Amino acid sequence: MGKIKVENGVLIFCVVSILAQASLILSASGKLPPQIPIFYSKPWGEPMLGPPIALWILPAISTVSSLVNFSLATFLFKETGFLTRTLFITTFIINSMTLYDTGKIISLLT
Repeated sequence: MGKIKVENGVLIFCVVSILAQASLILSASGKLPPQIPIFYSKPWGEPMLGPPIALWILPAISTVSSLVNFSLATFLFKETGFLTRTLFITTFIINSMTLYDTGKIISLLT
């Protein structure tokens, strides 16, 4: 059995991360309050609150960043090793952070 390439490992992690985020949101959807703190870059209080449907922004960010970065790495920068690795690392970091944020928000509210 051959070694798993880093690209394949990151791809598997991204798919698992997006599915985990979706399952966390779906499993907690009935227990969430009507307003949740989702927009942490806004001032404290009412501006940072949003409806529970806004939690879907996080898996959407993961999905879009994964698709864009994997497409760029596969079709435009496949000859450039450094740029390809940079895109994969960026994708891994974005997916890790959105998974952490989704889990943290849901764990604080349920």
